[in-house]
Amino acid sequence: MRRRLCCQLVVAACCCVHVLIASSNHWVLKDDHIVQKLDSPFFMREPHNLMAFLEQIRYNDYVERSYVELLRKREQIAEHLRFSMRFGEDLAEQAKCAMDFYLLEKSMSYLKITPDQFRRINLPEHRVLRQATPLKTPPSSSNDGDLEPICGDYHELAVGPATYDHLESFQPEVLETAYVDREHDSNIGTANAELMRRFALDGLQRQPDSWKFHTLSSYYWRIRGNALQALPCARLATMLAPPEHKDIPLLSLGTILFRMGRLADAVLILSAAVEHAPQVAENHVVLASALALKHDFNRSQQHFDEAERLDPSTLPHTQQLRNFISCLENLTKKSSKIDSYVKYMKNELKEFKQLKYHISQHHERLVQQQLPLGARRFLDSRANSEDLHRRGQYCSTRTPSGSDEPILFCDFYSDMQMRLESQDIDIDVLERDLMANTESVIRQVSTEIRKQFNLEQLKAVKATKAT
Repeated sequence: MRRRLCCQLVVAACCCVHVLIASSNHWVLKDDHIVQKLDSPFFMREPHNLMAFLEQIRYNDYVERSYVELLRKREQIAEHLRFSMRFGEDLAEQAKCAMDFYLLEKSMSYLKITPDQFRRINLPEHRVLRQATPLKTPPSSSNDGDLEPICGDYHELAVGPATYDHLESFQPEVLETAYVDREHDSNIGTANAELMRRFALDGLQRQPDSWKFHTLSSYYWRIRGNALQALPCARLATMLAPPEHKDIPLLSLGTILFRMGRLADAVLILSAAVEHAPQVAENHVVLASALALKHDFNRSQQHFDEAERLDPSTLPHTQQLRNFISCLENLTKKSSKIDSYVKYMKNELKEFKQLKYHISQHHERLVQQQLPLGARRFLDSRANSEDLHRRGQYCSTRTPSGSDEPILFCDFYSDMQMRLESQDIDIDVLERDLMANTESVIRQVSTEIRKQFNLEQLKAVKATKAT
């Protein structure tokens, strides 16, 4: 009995010694010797606690496995960033087809006054006009040489749907800055413009309620590049014209807004022109062009098809516009693809951030179960701690209980701590790269091609090239 008790005490003593000395559950072969791995996560606070040891295995496996996945995600995001940059650069290069198209002066001819438009008005001869009607002189007149065909002096612009006064383009704050460039056309020289002024003025004075002379006046002001006067003339003509001729002033009004870059309102008015005269090919051509700039490519192609059916002679002109539509449609699709790709990369970055956070959480639990990496692990005086001393250290000042003197405590970074804080997986670097790349792509594609793709910008580019 006494012998058995002594044996039990010896075993217990050995167990106690084992707990105090053998704090590591991780041993490795080094230089033909089995030694403790001092920086092991299995250098446990409670090496005899089996449940803690099993949890430590689970945490460690998750951290190591997830870190490999984190590196894979980081490389994937970097590759996607490189791809999107190349894609954006290629897309900006392809956009030249659209810009070059609009910079051609002849390509703007479908937005100018044509001889067919004059013929469709069917104006009376000048001598007939003078013989048929008395002269009405506006209050502001002095002599014929100084007068201009200001339509508001001859007829009041009514309020209501007939004059489209509900549209944003006709609000006072918009009209104050209304601008349209001059319509330079070889068909209409300076002398012809002067004749148009006199004829429009004479017609307004003698027939102030005639839609024809208000339409002619809108043409005159378009040639002069005066949108502020051209708009009310076209609106008055639209109000006064009978249904069978209403598309003519509507086409002029819609064209003015088109040239001003007011595409939404231009499409609405040009659609009305097509509804009033669906048999006129020119109405379809101008509407199709406006729809193309609004990226409504299906409707645009439909109206081009109809214009070519009604008048096959428009084919050479519409083909140029179709080429432009194909270019712009391709750019729009690819721009949308870039937008979707950037959103996809942002989601990738979000997943990357979440995974790194979960790794940090599991690593924190891993650290809680193990002894600090400092001197408390140096149980064997012969242990080589050179690897640990080459590591970075982190220090904190603590004040032990019962003392007013602060003490500096320092410890070593673990492998995983150093890896998680390295630039290889720096989330800030990735976010900066993504934002910089995104801004670059949007600047090259969306801003220059889609968001700012309007007549005002193109006129500015054209003016710059001219100088």
